[in-house]
Amino acid sequence: MRVAVTGASGFVGGAVVDRLLAQGHEVLGLSRRPVALRPGLEHRRWDLTTGVLADPPPVDAVVHAAAHVDEWDPWAVHEAVTVDGTRAVLDTWPRAKVVLVSSCSVYPLRAPSRPRHVFTEDVPVTTRPLSAYSRAKGAQEQVVLARIGSVVLRPHAVHGPDDPTLLPRLERARRHGRLVCPGSSDTLVHLTDVRLVAEAATAACESVCGTEVLNVADARALPLIEVAAGVAAANGWTERPLLTGPAVAWTAALALEATARLTRASTPPLLTAYAVSHLAVSRVLDTARLRQRLGVEPGPTDLSRWRHESTVRGAGDSYG
Repeated sequence: MRVAVTGASGFVGGAVVDRLLAQGHEVLGLSRRPVALRPGLEHRRWDLTTGVLADPPPVDAVVHAAAHVDEWDPWAVHEAVTVDGTRAVLDTWPRAKVVLVSSCSVYPLRAPSRPRHVFTEDVPVTTRPLSAYSRAKGAQEQVVLARIGSVVLRPHAVHGPDDPTLLPRLERARRHGRLVCPGSSDTLVHLTDVRLVAEAATAACESVCGTEVLNVADARALPLIEVAAGVAAANGWTERPLLTGPAVAWTAALALEATARLTRASTPPLLTAYAVSHLAVSRVLDTARLRQRLGVEPGPTDLSRWRHESTVRGAGDSYG
């Protein structure tokens, strides 16, 4: 099978490329930045905001892992890259199967029925997104699901070596001998190993399943205190976790966001509502459908891998 992968130089896209090659598939990697060429891999530079790819080679499937990930950027940027860029991907390959790497940030903070911290794929997409990123991912899903036979994957808090999104946030939270974490000791955080995302994307390409939306997450959710201690140990941090509690975290995030917007800050504050929603709100993802439809069995969370390493894949080609 020949598979195109957008965002091939990024954290998730790069892992998908690795998995597809390991499974013996031919891969067309697409990104703004170069990737290391290997047998079975062809690379082409493509900025999604330029529209349809010129002279695209035929492919059987497309794993669309590119999106604009900076939550602080304005909606116009997210719309141009994530939403309109997705339309360009579909227009480039009008008959290929599309597997979209989306996000559980499309869900509301609470499920509509009890237990309200457990999310199945039937929970409606939120009408009150916490960031332009969440709003764009919801719109992106609508574009993709209009094509019959598409598969949408919804991971949550993707982790692994040199994670360019959550790990830097946690590192910035090291203050005066403490690792400050929004949430409480019993807050449940359901993480997703980047290798699991790659496995699910590959299985979706190989599968004959119909149109699907699938949660992708590790075998079980972990208490926030266990996640904080595990990440600190993996990176050799000596700071002890300090859990603020959800109320303090939400208050601080909203105040910091308001100040940053008032001062027209170009970078996000240390704490945002979007970040709090990931770490201070218990969320457990039901992955039964992932097992049933794709035969993918999530493994336990390995926090020892969530660390900085010498070879870094950037976040940027989470767009392009």
